[in-house]
Amino acid sequence: MKKETNILQYLPIVKNIQIFHWLHEDELQKMLLISSIHHYENGEEIITQGEVGDCLYAVVNGNAEVFVKDTNNKNISISKIETGEIFGESAIFLASKRTATVTCASESIVMKISRKNLIFYFKTYPHAGNKLLMLMILNMLNKLKHANEDLVLEKQSDLDFNYVDTLIQEFITESDLPSD
Repeated sequence: MKKETNILQYLPIVKNIQIFHWLHEDELQKMLLISSIHHYENGEEIITQGEVGDCLYAVVNGNAEVFVKDTNNKNISISKIETGEIFGESAIFLASKRTATVTCASESIVMKISRKNLIFYFKTYPHAGNKLLMLMILNMLNKLKHANEDLVLEKQSDLDFNYVDTLIQEFITESDLPSD
């Protein structure tokens, strides 16, 4: 990971990140000044499951993959994060362990904002802070909606497999053959 020093050069690009789109240019410039920009290589971890987090991240360019370890300590891919999307936002609200690992799926440029700096921003620029909070909450609600949809599909899939098992058993059981 390499940290970028000339952060204001990213102003036009950062405007395209979902939660920053509605900020005025001066609000966005102030946001960049409390942030850091990091360059990651393909396969490099940005956050690690189990570590305590205190930062919000936004993918400026590139993409990443989200993994969760299962009970056998195997990484299970649960989602992808594309350019313009944010992650780690729950660490702004909760001082708890990360629930997933995020790894770069390509060379990526990522914006990082600490809880401390974001709270400072909210207090100093309440109008911009309210917009950001609203967009962060909407983003988390959208992620929750998708997680719920995935759970429904998984449960539906379980039911379908049970149905398939029964159907296969009917086909291979000879006792159910019609008599002449």
